[in-house]
Amino acid sequence: MSDSMEIAVLFGTFILLLVLRVPLAFGLAAATLLTMLTAGIPPMLLVERLYAALDYFPLLAIPFFILAGYLMNEGKIADRFIDLAYALVGHIRGGLAQVNVVVSMMFAMVSGTASADTAGTGSVLIPAMVKKGYAPGFSAAITAASSTMGAIIPPSVLMIVYGSLANLSISKLFLAGVVPGLAVGLSQMAIAYRRAIKDNHPRETEVSLPFIAKSLRRALLPLGVPLIIVGGILAAWFTPTEAGVVAVAYSIVVIALLRTIPLRSLPNITRSAALMVALPTFAIAASVAFGWMVAYLKLPDIISGVMAMYEFGPTASLFVIIAIFLVMGCFIDGVPAMIIFLPIAQKIAATTGIDPLHMAMIIVMTAALGLITPPFGLCILIAGRIAGVSTPVIVRETMIFVWAILALILLMVLFPEIVLFLPNLLG
Repeated sequence: MSDSMEIAVLFGTFILLLVLRVPLAFGLAAATLLTMLTAGIPPMLLVERLYAALDYFPLLAIPFFILAGYLMNEGKIADRFIDLAYALVGHIRGGLAQVNVVVSMMFAMVSGTASADTAGTGSVLIPAMVKKGYAPGFSAAITAASSTMGAIIPPSVLMIVYGSLANLSISKLFLAGVVPGLAVGLSQMAIAYRRAIKDNHPRETEVSLPFIAKSLRRALLPLGVPLIIVGGILAAWFTPTEAGVVAVAYSIVVIALLRTIPLRSLPNITRSAALMVALPTFAIAASVAFGWMVAYLKLPDIISGVMAMYEFGPTASLFVIIAIFLVMGCFIDGVPAMIIFLPIAQKIAATTGIDPLHMAMIIVMTAALGLITPPFGLCILIAGRIAGVSTPVIVRETMIFVWAILALILLMVLFPEIVLFLPNLLG
């Protein structure tokens, strides 16, 4: 069987299993196995690929950051962030929506994952917004959309995985994510302000320096998490995986000092985090095997060869990469998508002369956008369940945020300095 037929078997089987709602991990593994059988590759190699994928030290960062997020959630740390956000932006029109975005910025600096942010802040802020007269669909939409900053603002699990896969400096990735992350947050605050005028949403508080000082004092300990993690990685004191361990240890110290939960609850919290990370870890292993099959069939060479033949430049090539990750983000999570398609993107970048750091942030931003694009956007599903609204309602309300993030991605393509300014400035 030719390579083109085997490529058709690989992706055809995977797409069919996705349509049949087979879990992602099993769909990737089954498509890889069937393609191996048609190509005459020993099936035992699939087991070896799965094991090799998990026997990789940098991936340990993922469960540790997820556990840190769980500890912060269970320890009611989000409440302190909410109080600080109230003090800072509650006086702006549509105060609760503004608070939602700012809290997501703060939580992004702690957990590094968008889904933890959606679940943690959404369970508090969505009911509060609905009670204040905000539409349930909009309340869920802004919660889901603002949670995407968890994948963009450092420390980001997506960036850690990307840097590990692409052998790219995670410190530089973190610096590259600061300006885009802030731009996403400001754009969402602008959308919330416009919606507040339209729907006559109120301000929540008046500006009060004593209230700001008190709220900041209560949030200082939790805000130490990003300072230690990001600062430690930038200063090369520890690796991202070690940073995950430090984040967990610091989170335990914080909840012990604040006495927000009893320490005897830690085993149950750890168990919940382990269950949360189990299936995604299997999906990552299956993605590595699938990606190995993609490389074995020389698909990156085929695509880069076609683009070289038609003389695609860096800008046009970035649009192709965005299209790939945008389409795949509608169906699979960002980490598996990066593992599978990063070899293709790297081959395109090498052929057309794209800056690796510039491409990295474009891919991370597009993968983050996949968290709020239907039909399988994880954050909109979580927020919709909390708000009790149907998927079509939350998708309709979320689209303005999708277009805003997509516009920022296109600006980043046309003006690379948005991404490269800070890494170049700080070296």
